Amino acid sequence: MARSNRGMTIFTVGKIQEYLDLGAARFQEGEVSNTKVHLEVKDDTETLIVSLFGAPIAEIFFVDGKFDQIIMDPGTFFDNAGLPSRTHRERLNGILDLLGDNGLIPENVRVFLADQHTRCFIGRGETCVPFGKGYEEVAVVANPVTLEFAE
Repeated sequence: MARSNRGMTIFTVGKIQEYLDLGAARFQEGEVSNTKVHLEVKDDTETLIVSLFGAPIAEIFFVDGKFDQIIMDPGTFFDNAGLPSRTHRERLNGILDLLGDNGLIPENVRVFLADQHTRCFIGRGETCVPFGKGYEEVAVVANPVTLEFAE
């Protein structure tokens, strides 16, 4: 039976929602088991960084207090096919769901497996990009209606 990481995904999403609700001044960084959420502030940009096993998997950028984009890193933990681990995909999907629920990106953007679990993508429907070992990080920019990837 597969082990669930749901509790740590809920923790991650809760910390990001805390930032969205309270802002940087009242946000408290947190770490539980293999997952850390911390904030870096530089000039007019605030960046929430989500790390898994000490390696950043997502950076969520806010410029002048408004969501700008999320950059997702394929990470360093892969399965035998070179796909991001199930834990990595679960954590990113929780973050993407939260951003969609808050109207910052379109709803139903996912990290998903395709082609009989031989390839991984980020997106929804026909609008998607490959994600995994050998691929660059993926950035989704602020747009609540249309899924847009930064180049």
